[in-house]
Amino acid sequence: MATALGFRRVLAAVTAFASGAGAQQQQQQQQQVFLNINPSWSPDGRQLVFESARHGNTTLYIINADGTGEHRLTFTARGDDTHPAWSPDGRTILFDSSRDGALHLYTIRPDGTDERRLTTRDTSASLQFARHPTWSPNGRQIAFDSDRDGGDNVYTMRSDGTDVRRLTTGGDGGSHASWSPDGERVVFGAGRDTNAVIWSIRADGTDRQALARGRFAGAAAKYSPDGRRLVFFSERDGVPSLYSIAADGTDLRRLTRDGTSYEATWSPDGRQIAFYSNRTGRYELYLMDADGANQRQITNTAYGNAWPQWSPDGSRIVFSSSRDGDDWELYTMAPDGSDARRLTWSPGRDAHPVYLPSGRRIVFQSPRDYARTGEVDVYTMDADGRRQRRLFSHPGFDGVPVPSPDGRWIALQRGMFDSTTRDFHWELLVVDTLGGNERVLTANRWNSQVPSWRPGGEELVFYANPDGHDQLFVMTVATRAVRRLRVSRANDTAPAVSLDGRFVAFNSDSDGPGDLYLLEVASGRVSRLTTGLAVRSQPGWSRDGTRLLFSATSTGVDEVYVVGRDGSGLRRLTHGTDGIR
Repeated sequence: MATALGFRRVLAAVTAFASGAGAQQQQQQQQQVFLNINPSWSPDGRQLVFESARHGNTTLYIINADGTGEHRLTFTARGDDTHPAWSPDGRTILFDSSRDGALHLYTIRPDGTDERRLTTRDTSASLQFARHPTWSPNGRQIAFDSDRDGGDNVYTMRSDGTDVRRLTTGGDGGSHASWSPDGERVVFGAGRDTNAVIWSIRADGTDRQALARGRFAGAAAKYSPDGRRLVFFSERDGVPSLYSIAADGTDLRRLTRDGTSYEATWSPDGRQIAFYSNRTGRYELYLMDADGANQRQITNTAYGNAWPQWSPDGSRIVFSSSRDGDDWELYTMAPDGSDARRLTWSPGRDAHPVYLPSGRRIVFQSPRDYARTGEVDVYTMDADGRRQRRLFSHPGFDGVPVPSPDGRWIALQRGMFDSTTRDFHWELLVVDTLGGNERVLTANRWNSQVPSWRPGGEELVFYANPDGHDQLFVMTVATRAVRRLRVSRANDTAPAVSLDGRFVAFNSDSDGPGDLYLLEVASGRVSRLTTGLAVRSQPGWSRDGTRLLFSATSTGVDEVYVVGRDGSGLRRLTHGTDGIR
């Protein structure tokens, strides 16, 4: 096939081609980095649409130009939505997607409605991809590249997907087309390695002119709104950088020098350029002035991962994460941190998920049915996220649910407020797994929190603060008799009993801001498992009692870790601060 392999290599670095080696590279990038890439301005310059792989496959997001108001636009569960382009009238966003197998072109309204597919396979079923779409200035035509005729070439079609015409010919093909402001010409990239060229051609396919040549001369060139300059990506100086050049091919200027900047687009007024860069170690969106000055980051994909717990068979880990936006949602992942799957899609913070002993359902807390801050209830759902329902409704906070070993009861903590004394405190209670037969276990105003069942379901370990610092206690559920589990001058919190009852893992500030410790119940011996991690969550035991899950904030946000019961094998499973999946 007569394609520009060298040019495709550099384009794969820019846009991760979705076929052949490019598709493999795209998959590798998405597994490693949260791609916030390929921004496109709204016509009024107030917003940008871009693609991101922050939750697994790539979907589209919209963000205000000042970095606020970020929200998700597309929600495909399979394939990737990429290369968005806002229509000149602001009413439609064009993009390519692999959701149906081959890459096709789609449109969607900025509010997420009226999603449509524009391209189809021809009668010979030769279409493998239609990608990198761009609008003509009047919005009546779309330029894109496709291999429908056996090689990469630039095509045009009407905005409804009809009247497809091939614009480029020849062995060097073409891709990443962009219209001139008057709609008379189209620029595109073609060539191989040292012979790569930015070309300009009339919209009818005539008068082809070379604007720039050289090693990886340029990719994804785009006209400024006044038509006087082009901005493009190139490795002409040895590293990925952005450049601008006059429309006649003169006055070449280098705009970025970090060596990791790609895919630029002009603001509607021509004063700013949006682009993406890996300069911080993850791909984020940036803005700069048209001359390259005042470069600033506008997205940040750092996110938290917290409250991990094992499934009973050890095959999955359920946890809460803010990886998909401001809200915390529930996910599961494989024990090695791969294969993250989202379970909930609700407003507010879904947290403290725990599998029921059968492994078929998960219990968790959520504020989803309340508008007022601090109102939280307990919910259950199937292990795959289906059949979500609230167990019961009670004013205030009911959360941190923990099922009993036989799966019949759920212990939880409730926030209690005395309107007369203006006193707020935590107490423990149990309900059955249908939300009934509620029984309050503590009424001592000790701020009793984070219960954990001992084997047999007759006792609960928890922490409380009766005398100025947090301590571990054991309660016999039937009689509500309480005894201290260990005497300490430190604050000991968030206990978790091993399945055989021999050990209690807990958090403590004995030697610093908060680490994970292990208490051997029979001997009373305590050992420290972590150092300097700022552990925050109740740990979760593996079924065989050899490993512990927990979340900690030493990196700046919550991350999920696993460690052996003897303190060995510490490993971080999530990487929200550095974009690694």
